[in-house]
Amino acid sequence: MPKEIYESDPISVPEVRKILLDRAMEGEDLSYMQRIALEHAQLTSRISSDVAKKLVDDLMKTFSMTKKSAITLANFIPNNIEELKVLLGKEAGNYEQESFDKMLEKLNGLKLLTIDQIEKELKEIDDERAKSEDENKEIDESMIPEDLR
Repeated sequence: MPKEIYESDPISVPEVRKILLDRAMEGEDLSYMQRIALEHAQLTSRISSDVAKKLVDDLMKTFSMTKKSAITLANFIPNNIEELKVLLGKEAGNYEQESFDKMLEKLNGLKLLTIDQIEKELKEIDDERAKSEDENKEIDESMIPEDLR
């Protein structure tokens, strides 16, 4: 992780999940905070990162919504208009009932992740980690000083 931030761009929790899963699958050791973030993302992500990206773009274009609000909706996937209004906060005043209905229609039409998909990804990470640990256990004896052999 870089010590300086050169730019920042908000992303959804499903996108965070994908980034951290990819790093873990590549065998990169995640820091304590990254592991906590991944666990949180695994527990709260209801859609895939690809679906989240498309949803955020679609909400921003269709409803002239801010990126922050679109990401909030992608993170929580509200089930009713009351939840939608709470998540949008002050921005909810910009929309009429018809817009809320269309937003909910989009959100209800999303393909949600299944528990099986999430468990499969976690198992793959555990398998990769175990494989990596086994590879690291092999010791090159030439590296051990002769008086310690």
